[in-house]
Amino acid sequence: MIVAAISSKSRIGDVEFNLSTTMDWIKSFDAQGVDFILFPELNLSGYIRDIEILKTVLKEKEDVFTSLLEISKSTNLAFAVGFPEQEGEKYFITHFVFEGGKIIGKHRKTHVSITEKEVYSEGDEINVFPVKDMRLGIQICYETHFPEISAIQAQKGANVLAMAFASPKETCQDKIERFKRYIPARAYDNACFAMICNQVTTNDRGTVFPCASLIIDPKGKVMSESFVEENEFAMAEIDISEIKRIKESKMAFFNAHKRTDWLRENFKS
Repeated sequence: MIVAAISSKSRIGDVEFNLSTTMDWIKSFDAQGVDFILFPELNLSGYIRDIEILKTVLKEKEDVFTSLLEISKSTNLAFAVGFPEQEGEKYFITHFVFEGGKIIGKHRKTHVSITEKEVYSEGDEINVFPVKDMRLGIQICYETHFPEISAIQAQKGANVLAMAFASPKETCQDKIERFKRYIPARAYDNACFAMICNQVTTNDRGTVFPCASLIIDPKGKVMSESFVEENEFAMAEIDISEIKRIKESKMAFFNAHKRTDWLRENFKS
């Protein structure tokens, strides 16, 4: 199956622009026979840290999701997009998975950064979703720095780790090199494919979010990458059966021999 991770441009609070950009990507990749697209963190709203802008954007959620459900129904691919979510007095950074005209899953960011805590709460669930031929585990930006999350998702049956970012600063080259220093280990240790994409924007403080997209195979090798200044993507054809071969090898999938109880007893946060 063919997957793509898109470092798409977003504008803070400009839902119309962000939705139009997202819809254009979906139509383009559907025509190319892509099976699944990963979009960046909060790509539909922009990376919002202002509570008043957030409240305004949330008023547009119904119209946005109506459009996404319609295009999901009329295309053959699945896609995961980022949009904030409200429950009671709490706000969450959430990624939603669409397929066949339905929302088939969502993931609330379980670890938010220190600055995000001024606005957002943390989710408490780690789920894995059946999407096409995959079992998808979603992680949002800051979460990827905690290897336990990848391990839990793999333990729950994930074979693709979809990692959506809105990570600022650095050049495009520096950003992708930093991703390469730790994300291949998540893929290798857990025998999973990994997809990574960063939101491309300049926020209201003038901070630049650079382009960086990656797809990594279960052996930790880069299959596709992109780090140009404009909208760009990584795309690859992945073979899920490759994971079965790795897990059946006695000397390739080391997590099968992990002393989980012993590690739990000795681990201190």
